[in-house]
Amino acid sequence: MPTTRSQAKLSDTSPTLNQAVPGPMIEWLDLDFSETSLIKSTNWRDCLNEIQAVEGCSSITFACPLETPNRLWIIIQWLSETHRNNFHRTDLFAHNAKTTLYSDIVYSIYRVDYSIGKMISAGFPFSPDPRQIHEVWMVYFPVYTLDAEKKQELQLPTLLNFYERDEESNPMAGIVSQDIAWLSGETNYQGVQCQRLVWFMEWKSEEAEELYKSTVRWVREDEGNGKSRKPQLTLDMFIEDLKSHGMVGYETWHAHFEDIRDALDSAR
Repeated sequence: MPTTRSQAKLSDTSPTLNQAVPGPMIEWLDLDFSETSLIKSTNWRDCLNEIQAVEGCSSITFACPLETPNRLWIIIQWLSETHRNNFHRTDLFAHNAKTTLYSDIVYSIYRVDYSIGKMISAGFPFSPDPRQIHEVWMVYFPVYTLDAEKKQELQLPTLLNFYERDEESNPMAGIVSQDIAWLSGETNYQGVQCQRLVWFMEWKSEEAEELYKSTVRWVREDEGNGKSRKPQLTLDMFIEDLKSHGMVGYETWHAHFEDIRDALDSAR
């Protein structure tokens, strides 16, 4: 991921350490996991276990993106920004864990509903199944575009997944869940000052993802005349919708997330 001016170590603590926003928050650590990296030579799972024991830490999940296995993603869910800030203010607990893990890129995430600006209380990913695969879309939007849409609370696009419970053999049922999050900070992407939104898409399997993307089609009407267009792949419609919101570009990765507690239990 591109490093931005707001993501060096713990400088990214927006809004401020003194003005915590209500509700839960998430930290996304994007760490160097190459053979020569510091974290590769440490027992980083024990470091995560230390943080997991801190008051206010609700869960920790981790994964190496399949496309970039030299990176380690760690997602730490806090009950509130106050709990996160208290953790970073004191050296009384998890000092070694903080020194080791907070040495690279750190994002703050404030989860949102499908409607822009509406907070929700759950964290991501909750009790992940490592057999399933998550697809992560990092989408870049001009800052001014999203600022305008926040005020209008326009609906954010998602992949379609309408199906009945007894029709789970339908390829559309291949996508299990979709979560959308704002990433803190801004970055220059292709010469445009951007804010990033992230879509976390959970698929039943790689095969289910491929089947969905290659076969699931939908029909939409032209806004001008109300006539139906030809059926389109829903993936193409999703990208069209992102472009209609002003998208500059996007990056995608895949990962199998694990809960640190499950990983430590299986190692014993």
